[in-house]
Amino acid sequence: MKITRTSKGDVEMKITRTSIALALASSIVGCGTAMPTAQSGFLSSYLSLIPGADKATNNLRTTVAIDPSRISLGEIEWRVQPNSDISREEQAALLAQLKEGLQQRVRELPAAPNGRPTRLRAAITRVETVSPTLNTVVALLMIVPLDRGGAAVEIEAVDTESGKQLAALHLGYFAPLSELRARFSKLGPAEVAVRKAAEEFAALLQPVGTAHLPADDGLELAPQELTSTSR
Repeated sequence: MKITRTSKGDVEMKITRTSIALALASSIVGCGTAMPTAQSGFLSSYLSLIPGADKATNNLRTTVAIDPSRISLGEIEWRVQPNSDISREEQAALLAQLKEGLQQRVRELPAAPNGRPTRLRAAITRVETVSPTLNTVVALLMIVPLDRGGAAVEIEAVDTESGKQLAALHLGYFAPLSELRARFSKLGPAEVAVRKAAEEFAALLQPVGTAHLPADDGLELAPQELTSTSR
């Protein structure tokens, strides 16, 4: 019978690999989706927003019906601190995605002919990019890419006639591990966060207890109301 002796170096290597694996497992477990984000000052008010369970989301749900056919899209702004890593073209692409996401979600809302006319305002206030190269290397060595990213978004619906804030969302979101493909794109996680924000905000445009019925076939947002400005 052949006896294989394990050298001290082999033992140390195994211990090192085990330690790396345990550290990796701990980091994966500890990686939530909550992105703590300070108020940017974009919303007309933050006083009525209620903190979410994850402490990184604050929101206000409307208590009155909102008529989707009378929702206009106002300014959509870039409020992220200056970052040379994100080009103007990339900024414009993220803002366009937020605009399109909001338009799509509004079209999916059930009709409410007696609802209030509102104007939507939105801003991207923080973006965390990822390094596709780093994540590719890490994925090859450790299976799971560690570099993650996401974005923070603020959105509100204001009554067109009274100016009162009817609904609002302050969301900071890191893309979850389930969005694995996004971690190999510089702005992939931020795009996931933007879509998440549009989805969550749309739910706030209906009072509690309102059934989410399919939108009417003829329900469309008036073309003249689909304008936005970015800075």
